Amino acid sequence: MATLFVIAYMFVKSFSDDGPLPPSPLIRICVIAVGPVVWNAAVLMALFVVSLFAGPMMASWAPFGSLMAAIAHSLSLVGLIAFFEFFWFLELWDASRGVLGVIAIISIQRAIQKILIGVFLTREYKHDETNRAWWTGVWYGRKLGNSAMSQPAREFVVKIVEMSLWPSDFLLGHILLIILTPPTLIPGVNQLHSTMLFWLRPSKQIRSPLFSTAQRKRRQRIVFKYTVVYILMVSFLAALIGLPAIFREKITFECGICKSI
Repeated sequence: MATLFVIAYMFVKSFSDDGPLPPSPLIRICVIAVGPVVWNAAVLMALFVVSLFAGPMMASWAPFGSLMAAIAHSLSLVGLIAFFEFFWFLELWDASRGVLGVIAIISIQRAIQKILIGVFLTREYKHDETNRAWWTGVWYGRKLGNSAMSQPAREFVVKIVEMSLWPSDFLLGHILLIILTPPTLIPGVNQLHSTMLFWLRPSKQIRSPLFSTAQRKRRQRIVFKYTVVYILMVSFLAALIGLPAIFREKITFECGICKSI
C-alpha cells in the first residue's frame, strides 16, 4: 500500500509546474514520512538519559514517570503537526496534493511500524514493569532480573511505535469529535439517537438519573471545563488548516534546502 500511494503521489507531482528543476517527490515524501519517526527516537533517547539519571532520585517524592510520559507524548504530537505543516508548505498550500501526500505518508509510517513490530520486537512480558522502568529510570529491584540489560533496547523500539501511533490517534479522535459536534446541537437529537440505537419509542426513552445539588454543580463544572478545552483544541486544529489556506499568498519562504526537497 505504501508503494502504491507513493507511486500515485509521484505521478501527480510529475504534472506540477515547479520550475525547470523540480525537487524529487520521492525524497520529499520519504523525508516527511521518516521525519516524525526520527524525531520521536531523538526525544525518547534524550528523555531516557534524563530518566535514567534523575528518575531514581525524584521518583520517591514526585510523579516523575507520568511527567516524562506526558512530555514525550506532547512532543510527539508537536513533531507530527510540525512535519505536516512543513509538508503542506512545501506543497504551496495545495489541498489536493497535500491530502494525497498525507495518505502516502501515513502508509509509509504504517509500513515502518509493521516492520519494527515484526522484526525487532520479542515476546512481551505480562507485567508492565518495562514500561514503568523506561519512564522512571528505575530498572533495578523489579521483576526483570537479568533481562534489565536487554529490555531497554526492546522498550526503545516499542516507544518509537507508541510515539508514532498516539498522536495519530489523538488527531483522528479530534477529527471524529469535530464531525460529531454539529449533530449534537440539533434539539431532540438525543431522543432520535436513542430511537435508532436501542429501538426505543419516544415515550419509552431512558430517563436521566436524579442528582443532588452538589453532584449537579460538580458535573456542571466538569462540563464547563472540558467544553473550554475542547473549543480551544478545535480552534487550534482549525487554525492549522484554515490560516495557511487564507494567507497562502503571503506565507512564502525562500530557502535552498526547502527547494531541494
